Amino acid sequence: MDENFTCSQIETLMNYYIEGKLAPSLVKYMQKHLDKCEYCNQKFKRLHQQQNHNIKFPKANSDNTFLGSLSAYIDNELDTSENVKIKKMTISNPTARQKLESMYKFQKLMHSAYEKTKNDTKIDYSKNIIALLDKSEDYTTPYFRNIILMFLLLFIAIICGFVYLYF
Repeated sequence: MDENFTCSQIETLMNYYIEGKLAPSLVKYMQKHLDKCEYCNQKFKRLHQQQNHNIKFPKANSDNTFLGSLSAYIDNELDTSENVKIKKMTISNPTARQKLESMYKFQKLMHSAYEKTKNDTKIDYSKNIIALLDKSEDYTTPYFRNIILMFLLLFIAIICGFVYLYF
């Protein structure tokens, strides 16, 4: 393995190094490079300080702040500066990126389940209404016949009354 890593390679491995996820051989090369390169060493110190103090990264169920911020980020409830922090976090931290991706997958799953349920409900209601309409009896015809018969009886009674009075 080449012992001389470039600065860009070191930058790529830095988050894994901070989280302790590098193989021991890579850790040795990383430390050698950080001892020699002032630029990477300063960048490492800033990132390490940011990770431990300013920005909370997800670690072992103890960081509910990050998950709350991530949920608010997905729902577009954060201001611009907080959005930028979350974006930087997810770009530079594989664990944070994995959490974000899993939350997006969960959100997509929930949305598709909601849409499916909503569509099924619409179909069920329309089917039920159509079935009720098909089964329903036509009440207008008997009522209409009864009203006409009553009107005719009333009309005949009025005519009979006039006939009785005048004859």
